[in-house]
Amino acid sequence: MKRQQTRALNEILEQTLNETGLAAGLETLRIHNAWNELIGEAAVKECGERSFREGVYTVRVKSSVLRCQLDMQKVFLTGKINALLNKTLVREIVIH
Repeated sequence: MKRQQTRALNEILEQTLNETGLAAGLETLRIHNAWNELIGEAAVKECGERSFREGVYTVRVKSSVLRCQLDMQKVFLTGKINALLNKTLVREIVIH
């Protein structure tokens, strides 16, 4: 049996995630977790539907007071999320 070229496990895992289409979902999950970490448990309970598409992270917020606070901090939160992810994935946050 001929030995094939060895590859690192993370290379194989990354290739598999890309080929199966799971990489995008995993990135979205990482963004959701970063958002939860940033705003805290109490504020997360006031958030409803969240989505990420083409660099835009959209969050529905039930509380008008929290919506206003988050809206004023969008630029700061965008930078913090990208810092937590060690990547620039989120270019804009939209609060509804």
